[in-house]
Amino acid sequence: MKTFKIFIFILLVSGIFSCSSCFNEKAFVEKYFQEIYQPSQLDSVYKSLPSEYFIENITWYCYQKNHLCQSSTLQMVAEKNGITDKPLDFYSFLLGYTYGATYVKGAGMFTPYSDPEPGFILAGKFLGLERKYQITDNKDLLVDNIKYFLSKDIPVRIAWNSAMTMKFAIESEYFPRPKEWKEPPKEAFSPHSVLFVGYDSSYFYYYETHGKDFTLRGEKGIRIDKSSAIDAISSFSRNYRLPWKYMMTVFEKDSISIDLNKIFERIGEEMIGRVLGPTSTGSFAIKGLSQGVKKEGSSIFNSPKKEYFKRTIETLMEIRLDNSVYLEQEFSTNNEIQKVSELLKKSSNNYGSIITILEKEKNNKNDVISIFRLLELSAELEEEAGKIFILASNLGIE
Repeated sequence: MKTFKIFIFILLVSGIFSCSSCFNEKAFVEKYFQEIYQPSQLDSVYKSLPSEYFIENITWYCYQKNHLCQSSTLQMVAEKNGITDKPLDFYSFLLGYTYGATYVKGAGMFTPYSDPEPGFILAGKFLGLERKYQITDNKDLLVDNIKYFLSKDIPVRIAWNSAMTMKFAIESEYFPRPKEWKEPPKEAFSPHSVLFVGYDSSYFYYYETHGKDFTLRGEKGIRIDKSSAIDAISSFSRNYRLPWKYMMTVFEKDSISIDLNKIFERIGEEMIGRVLGPTSTGSFAIKGLSQGVKKEGSSIFNSPKKEYFKRTIETLMEIRLDNSVYLEQEFSTNNEIQKVSELLKKSSNNYGSIITILEKEKNNKNDVISIFRLLELSAELEEEAGKIFILASNLGIE
């Protein structure tokens, strides 16, 4: 469920600026989130709301893969607004985050995708929807506004710490209870995105986006008491040091829309990436990971580091292959995008070769060199793919 990776940008802040006397970190963080997230303050108080309300005409999409919660929430919102028959990969494409990557030097943190939140702005515009990321430090105001939008038949996207809410999904009838399941420790943090679809006097009801593959319609969803929901939301904000306590996202119909060229430009930028202090994104993140492997040497084969590294590479391989297949099928007549598809497929194959190396019973220094070279090659392939995206966006996408 670890989809949000805003924390990388917080590390960026502390890494670039080491002189606390000449730099106001809090002001910089607030400026960053204000500019990139474009939030608006909740200020409306609603006193006359229905005692309960449930959105009925909405499809619940849940997926086994844990990096798709953002795409799933957008898919459900889009279908609620009459946009149907689009695959999940279409929404990942619009958001762009599954085409990027992030690496933090020194912290050993790598994620095979980028911060998805900014992508909702452009994705919403392409779909003819205005994305409203609304914030407050007042929990009562948050609850009132969630209820208000739900009562207007508008689902509410919520970002929270799912380590604190997992038990509600496990205790529901929708997911099998794992054997010997234990509730995560209090300090556990698993950033996640779900969709609220109803409420009554004591509970919110939501659609979980990760756990197993299923599609349902007309379900009330998973019940969670309002206090637990609020705590999970504030935990998300606190762990990422956001300059607000609570946040919610809604999408409303808008007359302003954009074409595919803007989406292609954003994806190209995500794939090429950049280096900012200890944080690198896109192709530079892949290069950063390769350098990290080179520095660690054979220690990457020690447990549990090896198992974690293998899972990360498996996710990279799956994401790049999924994106390659989608582009190949969706833009079959566009020669430039077909080149991108092929580059992503080659990159995915490189990650597959790394997995084969990691599956060996014993590894040696030559394996470290092979993994390093494969990552360097994938970085070059993905950088080239990003450049083609930007070139294609400038030429105009048909």
